Amino acid sequence: MFMFFNLRKKTEASQRGRRTEGDDRSGQDGAAVDDSSQVSCFDRLHKKEKEEFLSLLATTCATLPDGGEHVLDSFISTEGHVTPEYLRQNLAENGFDIPLSTVKEVLELLCRYGIAQKLMLNGTGPWYEHLHLGSSHDHLVCTKCGKIVEFEDESLTTYIDRLAGLQQFLPLAHKLNIVGICPACQQGTSHTMPLSLAAQGERVRIVSFEGGGRMKERLNSMGLSIGEVVEVLNSSGPFIVNARNSRIAIGKGLAQKVMVSLV
Repeated sequence: MFMFFNLRKKTEASQRGRRTEGDDRSGQDGAAVDDSSQVSCFDRLHKKEKEEFLSLLATTCATLPDGGEHVLDSFISTEGHVTPEYLRQNLAENGFDIPLSTVKEVLELLCRYGIAQKLMLNGTGPWYEHLHLGSSHDHLVCTKCGKIVEFEDESLTTYIDRLAGLQQFLPLAHKLNIVGICPACQQGTSHTMPLSLAAQGERVRIVSFEGGGRMKERLNSMGLSIGEVVEVLNSSGPFIVNARNSRIAIGKGLAQKVMVSLV
Protein backbone atom coordinates (compact mmCIF):
# COMPACT_ATOMS: atom_id res chain seq x y z
CA MET A 1 0.00 0.00 0.00
CA PHE A 2 1.17 3.50 -0.74
CA MET A 3 1.71 5.76 2.23
CA PHE A 4 0.57 9.22 1.26
CA PHE A 5 2.41 12.08 2.83
CA ASN A 6 2.35 15.78 2.53
CA LEU A 7 5.09 18.08 3.73
CA ARG A 8 2.74 20.46 5.52
CA LYS A 9 -0.99 20.45 6.10
CA LYS A 10 -2.62 23.24 4.10
CA THR A 11 -5.70 24.20 2.14
CA GLU A 12 -5.94 23.77 -1.63
CA ALA A 13 -4.18 26.69 -3.28
CA SER A 14 -4.66 28.48 -6.59
CA GLN A 15 -5.63 26.13 -9.43
CA ARG A 16 -3.36 28.12 -11.73
CA GLY A 17 -0.08 27.45 -10.08
CA ARG A 18 0.05 25.44 -6.88
CA ARG A 19 -0.89 21.81 -6.44
CA THR A 20 -0.58 19.65 -3.35
CA GLU A 21 -2.52 17.24 -1.19
CA GLY A 22 -3.86 18.35 2.17
CA ASP A 23 -4.58 15.06 3.95
CA ASP A 24 -3.68 14.56 7.60
CA ARG A 25 -0.41 12.82 8.31
CA SER A 26 0.31 9.98 10.70
CA GLY A 27 3.53 8.99 12.38
CA GLN A 28 5.21 5.65 11.76
CA ASP A 29 3.41 4.13 14.75
CA GLY A 30 0.04 5.36 13.46
CA ALA A 31 -0.24 8.20 15.95
CA ALA A 32 -1.36 11.57 14.70
CA VAL A 33 1.38 14.11 14.13
CA ASP A 34 0.80 17.50 15.73
CA ASP A 35 0.51 20.17 13.04
CA SER A 36 2.26 22.78 15.17
CA SER A 37 5.34 20.57 15.51
CA GLN A 38 5.32 20.03 11.71
CA VAL A 39 5.18 23.77 11.09
CA SER A 40 8.01 24.39 13.55
CA CYS A 41 10.09 21.63 11.93
CA PHE A 42 9.66 23.06 8.46
CA ASP A 43 10.22 26.63 9.59
CA ARG A 44 13.62 25.53 10.88
CA LEU A 45 14.31 23.57 7.71
CA HIS A 46 13.35 26.52 5.50
CA LYS A 47 15.54 28.88 7.50
CA LYS A 48 18.49 26.50 7.12
CA GLU A 49 17.90 26.15 3.37
CA LYS A 50 17.80 29.92 2.92
CA GLU A 51 21.02 30.38 4.89
CA GLU A 52 22.76 27.67 2.88
CA PHE A 53 21.57 29.15 -0.41
CA LEU A 54 22.81 32.66 0.44
CA SER A 55 26.11 31.17 1.64
CA LEU A 56 26.51 29.25 -1.62
CA LEU A 57 25.82 32.41 -3.62
CA ALA A 58 28.50 34.27 -1.67
CA THR A 59 30.99 31.42 -2.07
CA THR A 60 30.54 31.40 -5.84
CA CYS A 61 30.41 35.21 -6.14
CA ALA A 62 26.85 35.07 -7.48
CA THR A 63 24.07 37.50 -6.60
CA LEU A 64 20.30 37.62 -6.67
CA PRO A 65 18.63 39.96 -9.18
CA ASP A 66 16.77 43.03 -7.92
CA GLY A 67 13.76 41.84 -5.94
CA GLY A 68 15.17 38.33 -5.85
CA GLU A 69 15.13 38.03 -2.07
CA HIS A 70 11.37 38.54 -2.05
CA VAL A 71 11.05 35.68 -4.54
CA LEU A 72 13.38 33.59 -2.39
CA ASP A 73 11.31 34.22 0.74
CA SER A 74 8.07 33.40 -1.09
CA PHE A 75 9.38 30.09 -2.41
CA ILE A 76 11.15 29.09 0.81
CA SER A 77 7.96 29.59 2.83
CA THR A 78 5.84 27.57 0.40
CA GLU A 79 5.59 23.77 0.35
CA GLY A 80 4.14 21.75 -2.47
CA HIS A 81 4.50 22.37 -6.20
CA VAL A 82 4.47 25.92 -7.55
CA THR A 83 4.79 27.64 -10.89
CA PRO A 84 6.54 30.96 -11.55
CA GLU A 85 3.14 32.48 -12.27
CA TYR A 86 1.80 31.39 -8.89
CA LEU A 87 4.76 32.89 -7.04
CA ARG A 88 4.47 36.15 -8.97
CA GLN A 89 0.76 36.34 -8.11
CA ASN A 90 1.51 35.57 -4.47
CA LEU A 91 4.14 38.30 -4.37
CA ALA A 92 1.77 40.81 -5.98
CA GLU A 93 -0.89 40.01 -3.38
CA ASN A 94 1.68 40.86 -0.72
CA GLY A 95 2.60 44.18 -2.32
CA PHE A 96 5.68 43.18 -4.34
CA ASP A 97 5.60 43.87 -8.09
CA ILE A 98 8.27 41.45 -9.30
CA PRO A 99 8.65 40.76 -13.04
CA LEU A 100 7.97 37.17 -14.09
CA SER A 101 11.45 36.99 -15.62
CA THR A 102 12.98 37.72 -12.21
CA VAL A 103 10.86 35.02 -10.57
CA LYS A 104 12.01 32.49 -13.17
CA GLU A 105 15.64 33.55 -12.75
CA VAL A 106 15.54 33.02 -8.98
CA LEU A 107 13.84 29.64 -9.36
CA GLU A 108 16.53 28.53 -11.79
CA LEU A 109 19.19 29.67 -9.32
CA LEU A 110 17.51 27.63 -6.58
CA CYS A 111 17.62 24.58 -8.84
CA ARG A 112 21.24 25.21 -9.79
CA TYR A 113 22.29 25.33 -6.14
CA GLY A 114 20.33 22.26 -5.07
CA ILE A 115 17.61 24.02 -3.07
CA ALA A 116 14.77 23.27 -5.52
CA GLN A 117 14.07 20.97 -8.40
CA LYS A 118 12.10 21.51 -11.60
CA LEU A 119 9.79 18.90 -13.04
CA MET A 120 7.12 18.39 -15.67
CA LEU A 121 4.00 16.49 -14.63
CA ASN A 122 1.59 15.05 -17.18
CA GLY A 123 2.80 17.53 -19.78
CA THR A 124 2.24 20.55 -17.54
CA GLY A 125 4.75 22.81 -15.89
CA PRO A 126 7.43 23.50 -15.21
CA TRP A 127 6.65 22.98 -11.53
CA TYR A 128 9.15 23.75 -8.80
CA GLU A 129 9.39 22.05 -5.42
CA HIS A 130 11.79 21.99 -2.49
CA LEU A 131 14.69 19.57 -2.77
CA HIS A 132 14.88 18.57 0.87
CA LEU A 133 18.10 16.71 1.68
CA GLY A 134 17.52 13.07 2.54
CA SER A 135 13.92 13.14 1.29
CA SER A 136 12.63 11.18 -1.70
CA HIS A 137 9.11 10.86 -3.02
CA ASP A 138 7.05 10.16 -6.12
CA HIS A 139 3.84 11.67 -7.49
CA LEU A 140 0.23 10.86 -8.28
CA VAL A 141 -1.15 13.34 -10.83
CA CYS A 142 -4.87 13.82 -11.53
CA THR A 143 -5.51 14.49 -15.21
CA LYS A 144 -8.85 16.15 -14.40
CA CYS A 145 -8.08 18.80 -11.77
CA GLY A 146 -4.28 18.72 -11.81
CA LYS A 147 -3.96 17.77 -8.13
CA ILE A 148 -0.51 16.40 -7.26
CA VAL A 149 -0.16 13.94 -4.40
CA GLU A 150 3.29 13.14 -3.06
CA PHE A 151 3.81 9.62 -1.75
CA GLU A 152 6.65 7.56 -0.35
CA ASP A 153 6.82 3.77 -0.21
CA GLU A 154 9.95 1.89 0.85
CA SER A 155 8.63 -1.35 -0.64
CA LEU A 156 8.42 0.36 -4.05
CA THR A 157 12.07 1.42 -3.81
CA THR A 158 13.03 -2.13 -2.83
CA TYR A 159 11.08 -3.53 -5.78
CA ILE A 160 12.72 -1.12 -8.22
CA ASP A 161 16.16 -2.04 -6.87
CA ARG A 162 15.34 -5.73 -7.35
CA LEU A 163 14.16 -5.17 -10.93
CA ALA A 164 17.32 -3.21 -11.71
CA GLY A 165 19.42 -5.97 -10.17
CA LEU A 166 17.82 -8.58 -12.42
CA GLN A 167 19.16 -6.55 -15.37
CA GLN A 168 22.55 -6.11 -13.64
CA PHE A 169 21.81 -2.39 -13.55
CA LEU A 170 23.01 -0.15 -10.74
CA PRO A 171 20.13 2.22 -9.82
CA LEU A 172 21.15 5.66 -8.62
CA ALA A 173 17.73 7.28 -8.39
CA HIS A 174 14.20 6.95 -9.69
CA LYS A 175 11.29 9.30 -10.31
CA LEU A 176 7.80 7.86 -10.69
CA ASN A 177 4.75 9.85 -11.81
CA ILE A 178 1.46 7.95 -11.81
CA VAL A 179 -1.17 9.64 -13.97
CA GLY A 180 -4.83 8.99 -13.24
CA ILE A 181 -8.02 10.41 -11.71
CA CYS A 182 -8.26 11.42 -8.05
CA PRO A 183 -11.18 10.22 -5.84
CA ALA A 184 -12.94 13.59 -5.93
CA CYS A 185 -12.91 13.71 -9.73
CA GLN A 186 -14.05 10.09 -9.97
CA GLN A 187 -17.10 10.97 -7.89
CA GLY A 188 -17.76 14.06 -10.01
CA THR A 189 -17.58 12.21 -13.33
CA SER A 190 -20.95 11.46 -14.90
CA HIS A 191 -21.68 8.12 -16.55
CA THR A 192 -21.31 9.67 -20.00
CA MET A 193 -19.55 12.74 -21.32
CA PRO A 194 -18.35 14.14 -24.65
CA LEU A 195 -15.04 12.72 -25.85
CA SER A 196 -13.75 16.31 -25.90
CA LEU A 197 -13.78 16.31 -22.07
CA ALA A 198 -11.63 13.19 -21.72
CA ALA A 199 -8.09 13.84 -20.51
CA GLN A 200 -4.85 12.70 -22.02
CA GLY A 201 -4.11 9.11 -21.01
CA GLU A 202 -7.73 8.18 -20.31
CA ARG A 203 -9.31 5.09 -21.87
CA VAL A 204 -12.99 5.55 -22.70
CA ARG A 205 -15.74 3.53 -24.35
CA ILE A 206 -17.84 5.07 -27.12
CA VAL A 207 -21.52 4.81 -26.15
CA SER A 208 -23.28 6.97 -28.74
CA PHE A 209 -22.94 9.59 -31.47
CA GLU A 210 -24.79 12.91 -31.38
CA GLY A 211 -26.01 14.34 -34.66
CA GLY A 212 -27.55 13.02 -37.85
CA GLY A 213 -26.82 10.06 -40.09
CA ARG A 214 -24.04 11.81 -41.99
CA MET A 215 -22.24 12.56 -38.74
CA LYS A 216 -22.37 8.90 -37.74
CA GLU A 217 -21.19 7.77 -41.17
CA ARG A 218 -18.28 10.20 -40.99
CA LEU A 219 -17.21 8.92 -37.56
CA ASN A 220 -17.59 5.30 -38.66
CA SER A 221 -15.45 5.98 -41.74
CA MET A 222 -12.74 7.35 -39.44
CA GLY A 223 -12.64 4.04 -37.57
CA LEU A 224 -14.82 4.97 -34.60
CA SER A 225 -17.75 2.76 -33.69
CA ILE A 226 -20.12 2.41 -30.75
CA GLY A 227 -18.82 0.06 -28.07
CA GLU A 228 -15.19 0.57 -29.03
CA VAL A 229 -12.60 1.49 -26.40
CA VAL A 230 -10.22 4.29 -27.39
CA GLU A 231 -7.28 5.91 -25.60
CA VAL A 232 -6.80 9.67 -25.60
CA LEU A 233 -3.25 10.42 -26.76
CA ASN A 234 -3.55 14.20 -26.94
CA SER A 235 -6.32 16.49 -25.74
CA SER A 236 -4.74 19.88 -26.52
CA GLY A 237 -4.59 21.09 -30.10
CA PRO A 238 -5.70 18.31 -32.44
CA PHE A 239 -7.59 15.64 -30.47
CA ILE A 240 -5.71 12.38 -31.07
CA VAL A 241 -7.02 8.98 -30.03
CA ASN A 242 -5.75 5.44 -30.33
CA ALA A 243 -8.46 3.30 -31.92
CA ARG A 244 -7.59 -0.28 -32.88
CA ASN A 245 -3.88 0.56 -32.59
CA SER A 246 -4.22 3.39 -35.10
CA ARG A 247 -3.93 7.12 -34.38
CA ILE A 248 -6.96 9.15 -35.38
CA ALA A 249 -7.20 12.95 -35.38
CA ILE A 250 -10.58 14.40 -34.45
CA GLY A 251 -11.56 18.05 -34.43
CA LYS A 252 -12.79 19.48 -31.13
CA GLY A 253 -16.24 20.08 -32.58
CA LEU A 254 -16.52 16.51 -33.77
CA ALA A 255 -15.18 15.16 -30.48
CA GLN A 256 -18.09 16.91 -28.74
CA LYS A 257 -20.47 14.71 -30.74
CA VAL A 258 -18.92 11.47 -29.48
CA MET A 259 -20.38 10.41 -26.12
CA VAL A 260 -18.15 8.17 -24.04
CA SER A 261 -17.93 6.56 -20.61
CA LEU A 262 -14.85 5.80 -18.54
CA VAL A 263 -13.50 2.27 -18.75
